[in-house]
Amino acid sequence: MSEPLGATRPDWLLLATDLGAGCDRAMDRAAQLARQWQLPLSVVHATPAGAVDAWPTSAHDASPRQPPERTAAIERQLRQDLGEDLPGLSIHVAEGEPADVFLELARREGHGLIVLGSDRAGFADGSPGRTAERLVRASPASVLIVRQRPRGAYRHLLVGTDFTVESRDGLRAAASLFPQARIVLMHALDIPYQSLWLDAARRQEFIEMEMATVAAFLADSDLPEAARQRIHPLVEHGHPEIMLRQYVLEKGADLTVIGAFNRGLAFRLLIGGTAQRIVQAVPGDLLVVRATPATG
Repeated sequence: MSEPLGATRPDWLLLATDLGAGCDRAMDRAAQLARQWQLPLSVVHATPAGAVDAWPTSAHDASPRQPPERTAAIERQLRQDLGEDLPGLSIHVAEGEPADVFLELARREGHGLIVLGSDRAGFADGSPGRTAERLVRASPASVLIVRQRPRGAYRHLLVGTDFTVESRDGLRAAASLFPQARIVLMHALDIPYQSLWLDAARRQEFIEMEMATVAAFLADSDLPEAARQRIHPLVEHGHPEIMLRQYVLEKGADLTVIGAFNRGLAFRLLIGGTAQRIVQAVPGDLLVVRATPATG
């Protein structure tokens, strides 16, 4: 049986870039993680056929295909920006729909992590959020969306849980990948009309019941004791995306972690939409964890 991401580091890092200024923060974070984990980093730039991307081109270049000298210039610039000390740095310039290119690479390479810039910045296809949305929905690899300028390693993590298997994978990933970070494990539950039927005493009783459920979830997560000591449970009442957003804004968590659903289309339509809302609502960096499918 294959291990989930939470039990091991990814085998590779893939930086998806459109070469625009909006990707600089993702580039810096990808380089920092590659050095921290001593992992190979692949930088991939994809442009749809006939599209104009962020790289400057000559007005005399009438060909929609990328000339060899342009590809070489892109590679030189990226190596200069990233530094030559990265382990296993490789750069690929491809023609095709960016999301299709990145998804194909992820499917071919297996257990890894895709790093990309803010989904609000847009990619070369001119559709803000389209590439990030497709990767979050369909990538077999985990996805890290970078919005903040890196200032060292991640130190304050917010992990969202709804007690599903996927959210347990997210917690394991947070504990395993960032062993020095403080982790806040939040369960957010929206209770309709709670003010009408929950008085102060009942609300406290309800919170205690929820905290007991969180404790049971932690006990079932099979984490070492050292990791448990870094985890601080938190129960909030409200829409998950709103509660996560408020915590990041108020407490300054530098990475939010959620698990990605591995189930069928009907399940994703009914429940998985929460993940998409979280991606759009939560400020700061966001890691969407995809567990490695079990085999055998």
